[in-house]
Amino acid sequence: MRFGRGERGSAPVEAAFAIFFLMLLTLGVVQVILSLYARNVVISSAHEGARAAIELGRSEADGEAVARRTVSGAVGKLVDGLKVSATVRETGGLITTRVRVRGVVRPVGPVPIPLPIDATAVATARRSSE
Repeated sequence: MRFGRGERGSAPVEAAFAIFFLMLLTLGVVQVILSLYARNVVISSAHEGARAAIELGRSEADGEAVARRTVSGAVGKLVDGLKVSATVRETGGLITTRVRVRGVVRPVGPVPIPLPIDATAVATARRSSE
């Protein structure tokens, strides 16, 4: 098979383009995976904070501390602007704890799109008779 003058050296150029697009695709997939992981950690930390506030003395500070510790321990600096708030209410013998965790996932891949995350969890327990 004979190649014309215009086709000489095209294989390395085509290979370079293929490798570039393959790397771009791979980095995009990694970015999506890290974003989903951070989102799942934030959602889980809200649930852990609400559960801990009910079980560890029913204070707002307990729930906030557990949620904040869970996020920072699992994803580190992948989530920026972490805000944790908790409320504890008692009505009719039921104690209800609500923990809200908010933050923004920093972009780490080829597409610099920050992903805001907002998760809320509620835990309820009956007041123990003392």
